[in-house]
Amino acid sequence: MWILNDDMETTHGIIESIDIDPTALGRTRDRIYKLSTEIIHLDEILSYVREAIEVMEVPPQPKEHAGLWRSLYERLEISGLRTQLARRTNDVKKNLRSTNLSLGVLKERVNVASTARTVQLRESHLEQNTKHLCELEATNSDTVHSLQIVQVILAGMIAFSVLDRLTRHWVVQGERTIPNVVWFFLSIIAWVLFAMIVSRTFYAMNKKSRGMTTVRVSINRPINTKRLEFLLQDKTKLTEERRSDGRKEIVKLSYEPPKDEDFGGTSPSITLEYDEKNGVLLTASISYNKRKAKNGVELTGDLLRKKLELDMDKVGLWGEDATAKRLPSEPPVTGSPVVEPI
Repeated sequence: MWILNDDMETTHGIIESIDIDPTALGRTRDRIYKLSTEIIHLDEILSYVREAIEVMEVPPQPKEHAGLWRSLYERLEISGLRTQLARRTNDVKKNLRSTNLSLGVLKERVNVASTARTVQLRESHLEQNTKHLCELEATNSDTVHSLQIVQVILAGMIAFSVLDRLTRHWVVQGERTIPNVVWFFLSIIAWVLFAMIVSRTFYAMNKKSRGMTTVRVSINRPINTKRLEFLLQDKTKLTEERRSDGRKEIVKLSYEPPKDEDFGGTSPSITLEYDEKNGVLLTASISYNKRKAKNGVELTGDLLRKKLELDMDKVGLWGEDATAKRLPSEPPVTGSPVVEPI
């Protein structure tokens, strides 16, 4: 028992050095495992001793005329030996219980140290990732500035080429009557004008590409997978992902319907996630760029959801037990329309 207590004190000292010793956590766990095994063995031995004391029979005290036997009986205190052994086993049991409690404290400290180490590693990785993202942001910013400079240079090349084409016959015939200073400022004005045109063109293109409306709906309803093929007949498939775990065959399919006037002359991207093996439609997601649509035909998130519902009803997508049901009039929190920043 005393050796066990010394081992626990040594383990306590190793726990104190976890912050500075990278191997301390692993060594502590190994020592705690060995201590737990030793305590289990001691508990088993103690139970065997207690069982032996319970079945122990104390011989009767010899009679007075026994002489030497009676004297030996009194010298050995055989009558009180069982009681003393029972008391000592109770003391060992108390010490063993205290050791178990101390071992529990050591385990708790190891768990706290392990959690702290995990948090520290996560913070370190988070700091590294944040630093990496900041570096990428700085690189992207430099790239944007470089592209802006290239746009200005490109605008100047276009401006000078246009002036050259318009005034080439003046230079060849030597008939240019415009002074050089005026010609220089005219070239600069043309440069600035074309730079503004190029910049506004890129700005308009970026603005149009950022007007995305995303609608996510959680459905979880049985479907007829054969009818789903009819739904996708005239659609353009973009991506298809599959994952299987034996009981499920999850398919994530993205497609684009044909461009028509119902969507304002543009085409949304629709993603369906369904269980092909069990015939259950899990989620639906619609991405729609309203800025590419014609004026006055821009669809809201609710209209997009209803149009998808109508297309599914036309092909009879729902299973027999779901024909009387419809998509919820208001999608849940996870399926509420999400309008991304413009």
